[in-house]
Amino acid sequence: MSFESDIAEKWVLVIDDMEGMRTQLRMSLSSSGFAKLHVVSSIKDALERMASNRYDVILSDYSLGDGTDGQQFLEYLRTNDLIGRNTIFVMITAEQAYEKVVSASECAPDDYLLKPFTAAQFNARLEKLLERQEYLSVIDKATDNKNWGRVIIECDKKLAVKDKYFIDLCKIKCAALMHANRPQDAANLYSEILALRPIGWAKLGLARALAMLNKKDEAKTLVQDILKESPQFMAAYDFLGKLLAESGDKHAALDVLQKAREVSPGTMSRIRELSSLAVSAGKPEIAEEVMRQALQKHKYSPVRQANDYAVLSKALVNQGKAVEALTVLADAQKSFKDDHSTIVLSAVESVAHRSAGNHAQASAALTKAMSFGDFSKLPVHAVISLADACFVSGKEDEATNLLRHAIQNNQEDDAVRDKVHDVLTAAGKDASEASAMIEASTREVIQLNNEGVRKAEAGQLEEAISLLCMAADRLSNNEQIVGNASLVLALDLVRNGNDPDKLRRCMHYRDALIKKSLNHPKLAQIDALLKQLKL
Repeated sequence: MSFESDIAEKWVLVIDDMEGMRTQLRMSLSSSGFAKLHVVSSIKDALERMASNRYDVILSDYSLGDGTDGQQFLEYLRTNDLIGRNTIFVMITAEQAYEKVVSASECAPDDYLLKPFTAAQFNARLEKLLERQEYLSVIDKATDNKNWGRVIIECDKKLAVKDKYFIDLCKIKCAALMHANRPQDAANLYSEILALRPIGWAKLGLARALAMLNKKDEAKTLVQDILKESPQFMAAYDFLGKLLAESGDKHAALDVLQKAREVSPGTMSRIRELSSLAVSAGKPEIAEEVMRQALQKHKYSPVRQANDYAVLSKALVNQGKAVEALTVLADAQKSFKDDHSTIVLSAVESVAHRSAGNHAQASAALTKAMSFGDFSKLPVHAVISLADACFVSGKEDEATNLLRHAIQNNQEDDAVRDKVHDVLTAAGKDASEASAMIEASTREVIQLNNEGVRKAEAGQLEEAISLLCMAADRLSNNEQIVGNASLVLALDLVRNGNDPDKLRRCMHYRDALIKKSLNHPKLAQIDALLKQLKL
């Protein structure tokens, strides 16, 4: 297919807040052969278009005029999986300093163009990008599906050719190996790349692989060396901060993230990490400053979340500024009206009212937050906010049950364990008591899973189904529990014949597992059993 006929089939989205520039880009793109073209003026309009259209190419101005620039928008899209890896994202900017911005970010656009540019210049760039898009299409599709095994296989096929995309393929394969929980293989490949060329992302990738291999000191030394060589490498600051926080040195982690903020204001994800860390490290004034500035900047932007206001509220309450916290929450409640946001904001409102001495209002806000019933469907940060509010209101049993749920539903997530630990110590538990509670919750779910497996192995399939399905419904984020529930149902179907209700439940848990982990080892066992059914 020729370049001209190829671009005629591509869906393109243009985002620019200047009417004159939108008109110019529309005319330029149309004259170049683009027929499927949407042009919008804001991030809000772009997200509305993206909700119902899939775009092959996105052209975004860097300065969008609503407090969120094009780079932050790209990072928001990639972080939340709102665009596929095969989508070409091109930044358009008049700012000569943009090269510094993009070099400081791990989440780079596929290309960027400095204004003014000609149609010929644009087409020459885009032709190369479309060629790369076609070359990586199968790999990108597997990446979007989180089919890491397929990504690795397809990369290996192309790596054997050693063409101009060799380094790109190595980077993609390394990331897939890490996602597939093969850190030693990833470390080996990162080392091979570094032997060819001292690339920053490969050094950072090696540090991450070493951390996964429990070589935390080596990882820390390596990432510190990276920052000495490349003090603009923002992702290295983020990772070093994470390593230090996990080791218990929250103040050192906070210093690292503060330094990162001096280099570049950063994305909302870094601001959230910094603010939450500052609150837990006993530095609420830092959290207040950082989050207040960010929310003012992004006041009209969709990258804000209700939990951002919750963090700011907590920082204010911890400084004795409960009235200010309530003002912040009242502002947030005007913008965020979905159930999950209502729960979070009501929970922190309860804490703020309690701090202000408004006990009746505190009880009413907590009752509202707790009235939504099924906490198994809540995001973990909402569950933890509820637990914190329960502790402040003296409802220790309810708080402990919520935290137990958070741990058991996110059994392998160290970040969740750390947040639960923070809530427990803030509620007056000493560190050893908090750790013991977390370990007891973990053991409980392991024992529950093991009991279900034991009953299945003993042929007590109905008992195993009852136990594991009840656990899977309560702990829908726990991959081990959900996988075993689907597996024992499939085993029962093979042994005892088809039962429509059991098949429906089996497929429900199987689909839930796929959404969490497309390459989960339980899936092969489940599918092997289902193939034996005569449906």
